[in-house]
Amino acid sequence: MARSALFHHLQHLVALARFARAHGLRDPDAIRAAAAEARRGAAPTRRQLLAGAGSTLALTALPGASGGCGTDEEPQGEHRIAIVGGGIAGLLCAHRLEEAGATVTLYEAAERLGGRMFTGRDLYPEGQVCELGGELVDTNHATLWALSEELGLQLDDRLGGPYAGLAAETFWVDGAEVDDDTLLMQLVAVVDDIQADFDAAESDDAAFEALDLEPLTAWLDRRLPIDQYLALHVVLDVAYRGEYGLENDEQSALNLIYLLGLDTDAFLIFGDSDERYHVHGGNDLFTTGLAERLADDTVALQHRLVAATGEGPFTLTFETPEGGLVVEADSVVFALPFTILREVDTSGLALSDTKREIIDTIGYGTNAKVMAGFSRPVWREDHGALGTVTADLPLQQTWDTSLGQDGTTAILTNFLGGRAGLESGEGTAEDWIATVLLPSLDQIYPGSAATYTPGSGVRMHWPTVPTHKGSYTCYRPGQWSFWPLEGEREGSLHFCGEHTSPDFQGWMEGAAESGERVATELIEDLGLELPASLHRRAELQRLLPPIPREARNPLRLLRARRQVLAAWSERRRR
Repeated sequence: MARSALFHHLQHLVALARFARAHGLRDPDAIRAAAAEARRGAAPTRRQLLAGAGSTLALTALPGASGGCGTDEEPQGEHRIAIVGGGIAGLLCAHRLEEAGATVTLYEAAERLGGRMFTGRDLYPEGQVCELGGELVDTNHATLWALSEELGLQLDDRLGGPYAGLAAETFWVDGAEVDDDTLLMQLVAVVDDIQADFDAAESDDAAFEALDLEPLTAWLDRRLPIDQYLALHVVLDVAYRGEYGLENDEQSALNLIYLLGLDTDAFLIFGDSDERYHVHGGNDLFTTGLAERLADDTVALQHRLVAATGEGPFTLTFETPEGGLVVEADSVVFALPFTILREVDTSGLALSDTKREIIDTIGYGTNAKVMAGFSRPVWREDHGALGTVTADLPLQQTWDTSLGQDGTTAILTNFLGGRAGLESGEGTAEDWIATVLLPSLDQIYPGSAATYTPGSGVRMHWPTVPTHKGSYTCYRPGQWSFWPLEGEREGSLHFCGEHTSPDFQGWMEGAAESGERVATELIEDLGLELPASLHRRAELQRLLPPIPREARNPLRLLRARRQVLAAWSERRRR
């Protein structure tokens, strides 16, 4: 799943390139005109997609829990549930469990709840906010859309209205802007190779393993030699450091092949771009809203887990400001990043060797954000652009966080990954803005530096945040074999968080849906009635192709699951 607006744009270009190859088109204007005509007649394609996702998609929402989602049995005594981690995964899990009548205690190491959903308020004028962590909500993030309705939150359209006519993306390579037509025609030349690698990996286990083990840098050099495809090679090279957060020689080639090789008809379903949303007032209204709905004694802040032992019941040892604390639990939910769980003494838990390997080795990005305030959005007003940049300059990527917010001032987010993500933590935010951001930005949008508001720099350096030590999951070479074992329960030990989501890894949606998944597991274990808020999830789970426990090739399932998710979202939007 793409994590940034840039990647929706790239996926759209890939879809256009496939369309061009299929119809023998070689002129960019002709390609776009034919694609627009196809979209106008896309109703059959929608129906075919809905049919392909399974005839049960025609069913209305379930009026109650489906079979196996709960019984009328009374639980035998109070079952002690400990949730470790207070991001949206842990909070939503706790909320759903309490709705079902379970007793829960949630332990969070930090002084605040919310994890990587962290809104910066009172930092910029005119009531504008910035997001220190997760920022964007997509149209097919069904869990967050439903939760926004439940909590009474408004999702603002960042790309519609007055912004519709502005350039969505600015690509900058070798000292000049690269237009979409250049990237599109280079994609037309290579899209069959991308699709061939995807198809090979999907159908042949040996090809899957070989591509999983191949570093992304090697794949780019092999499939997109820079002397032939300078613009496309550089854009993908820069973009993937941000999208997944590690240098490309530390990433599996399947990260690219999967993301660009899967959604073959996305542009026919969603149009030119999949609109992006942001919670009005800040994304952490999700987590504060959930926290307000928990029982008064549910949350324990500043409780850092240091050890866990047992096979059920379990003994958990925490460090707190008052000293050590030992608690007993019948079920444990690990809702914290594996970068932190790997530091906990779990030698006394009966974890499988595979789960231990995943916890100890799975890759995490080194993404960081540096936000800067401007007296006005020069990129919009003078250059007709949204401010979304991918460049072979030190700034790497930017986007305009003030889109959709009130006011005439602006906030630009500089998003960094790989070595640059680490380096952005050195010195101060003002140092980075003065030496990296503004000089680069002024090359792309002249006049920007003159409108910068001195002292407005804000930095969030996730690689060094003690409770996270990384941004989000990034498969290193050979780690696609982990999918989707990250979230599999082991007895009464459960796992949630973005890193455990089969379909939305790295997204706020992935964290949220995984929290509901674990809540459902526990509700079924306890024989409780599934709350009405989880009926939608029960319906969706019945439609998604199941993930078998035996060895599998992920791509064989991901395509089918994505079709169902796209159809589900399309049906709910109509």
